[in-house]
Amino acid sequence: MKLPMRFRMLHLLSKNESLSEITMQEALRPEYGQEGQFKESSIDNHFQSMLAVGLIEIKEVSIDANGKLTHEYKITDYGTGRLSYLPKEWQGM
Repeated sequence: MKLPMRFRMLHLLSKNESLSEITMQEALRPEYGQEGQFKESSIDNHFQSMLAVGLIEIKEVSIDANGKLTHEYKITDYGTGRLSYLPKEWQGM
């Protein structure tokens, strides 16, 4: 069963210390790469929405080798609490 992308992003953040926009996109590519929603702007919009409601926070901001601003995001305690809404088969993963 495939999760909605935003929940899958939250799930991935719970399994990693932090993830950037680029590393999140790379991690999601095998599952969502063929979908129309799978683009950098959509992933960034999901991050911004989760940030706005307190599910995640910015851990670090940096400039990559191409001069692009990148963010490292991590899950908050509030976000970890919302993982209980995942289907049972995803909660232990």
